[in-house]
This record gives sequence, C-alpha cells and structure tokens, in this order.
Amino acid sequence: REACEAHPPPHGMAWYGNMYRQLARKAEWFANSLIINADKEGFGARQLWRFSVLMEDQQLAEQVRLHSMDESRHSNMFVGILDLIFPSALEASFREQLKQLSPRYTPRNHPSTTLAGTEEILSPDRVMEGLMEGNLTEVRALILQLLLRPVMQAYAPAEHRQKLLRVSDRLIHDETKHIEYSARFIERYAQQHREWGRAAMLDAQKRVNDASLEEVSVEGLPMPI
Repeated sequence: REACEAHPPPHGMAWYGNMYRQLARKAEWFANSLIINADKEGFGARQLWRFSVLMEDQQLAEQVRLHSMDESRHSNMFVGILDLIFPSALEASFREQLKQLSPRYTPRNHPSTTLAGTEEILSPDRVMEGLMEGNLTEVRALILQLLLRPVMQAYAPAEHRQKLLRVSDRLIHDETKHIEYSARFIERYAQQHREWGRAAMLDAQKRVNDASLEEVSVEGLPMPI
C-alpha cells in the first residue's frame, strides 16, 4: 500500500482523477457510485467463478477462485462503506437488498469447482487472454481505490474515519494481490510464447481502454471500481 501511495496515478490519468473528484463532491453521486461498485464486485465474483471452471490449469483456477471470494467480500464492504459514511441513508429493507448483490462466496459456501465439459474448456491462449484483461482491469481498480480513499475520509463522520481507513487498506491490499498473482501466471506463460504474449497484452490493453472510455462517454461517470 505504501508503495502505491508513494506513486499516485500517472500524469496521463490526471484528467480522470480530476473528473472523479469533481463528481464526488456531490453526495448523491458519490453514494450512488458506492452502490454501483457493490453491484460490480458481486457480478465480478460470479464471473470469476465461472471462469475458474473453464480452465485446465488447477493452480490458476484456485487463485481465480480466491479472487472471486475477495470480490464477493468487496461487494459487502462497499455496502458497509455506504452505511458508515451515510448512516441515515439506508432503510433496513434497502440495506438487505444491497447485501444480496454479493453472492457471499466463502471457502465453505461457493458453487461447484467441477471442471466444465470438454466442449466448454478454454484453450490456454483464451485463458491467458482473459487473465490479461483481468490483470489490467485490476490495475484500473487499484487506481480508483487510491482516488476513493481521500474522498471517503472527507465524507466520513469523525468517529468512522479510522475504520474506513482500515477498509481502504484491505481493498488496496486485495487489488494489489490480484495484480500480482495474475501477472505471475501471465509472465510464466509469456516466457514460452513471447511474440504471442506481447500481441495479446496489447490487444487486452485496447479492450480495457475501449471499455473504460465507453463507460465514461456514455454515463459521464468514472468507471466503477
């Protein structure tokens, strides 16, 4: 975390950081962004679990499943952040609705880990393409966590600021961990497929960039974390 704080988002992302801070001045927008993040994390958790049963590399599949459980927990964490910052904003029934955004995966409560049928299994190249896109998406998520951190502190009641810092620490730690494990598997594969790996990573970067810019232009909002 300290390394991330010592190296803020690059100058090329300054426009995005400025837009985020400007929009986040509106409490309603900021509260809604937390709900969007809770939804996206829950959706991501389900998608990652489905991805994990489509690959033959069980070492990687296990890491993807751990990632999925993290995303599931993050969904609930964003609901908790909303509750701590705007404690009177959530009616009990709505809070329960938001909690359902998370699939609540845990080591003892999760979908089947059985490998999908032969016709559904992804080739190693397809798995790596998905992992590359996921790695770059996690880099984007880390940048957004760093943008979110001071905004949370600005809105938070004084008695909740330390707790929110601990939540932020955990989110930043997890995003960094996701970048690390995916990069490790990508590097191992790319060492044996150098030209393919370089081209595939460039393609993945373009897909992530295009999706990010589309979300900004269509919604006029920063991408969800």
